Amino acid sequence: MRLEDLEDQARFEAKNAKRNLKMIKRQAEHIDPIKLKRNIRWLELLIWLHQCEMHHAKEQHKKARLARRTSLRTRLMSLVTSILTLDRLKHKQETV
Repeated sequence: MRLEDLEDQARFEAKNAKRNLKMIKRQAEHIDPIKLKRNIRWLELLIWLHQCEMHHAKEQHKKARLARRTSLRTRLMSLVTSILTLDRLKHKQETV
């Protein structure tokens, strides 16, 4: 198995770790207590790793933006999207 495949699999598992942790805690009586503690620790580690990775990705995106490595089109699309969602929210609040 390639390293990229392992990284993709770890990302997938980390994204679903919060949901899996909730499910394990709800159904704790069906799991062996020793395995339960080990699984909870594992899922908490995956959640922490996912949060670190998301923080790192945000920092890299910010650095790329500051270094002007992102395209003008991408920045404009982001700006237009945020304006349109604000307009849509204001319009919904006016009709309520």
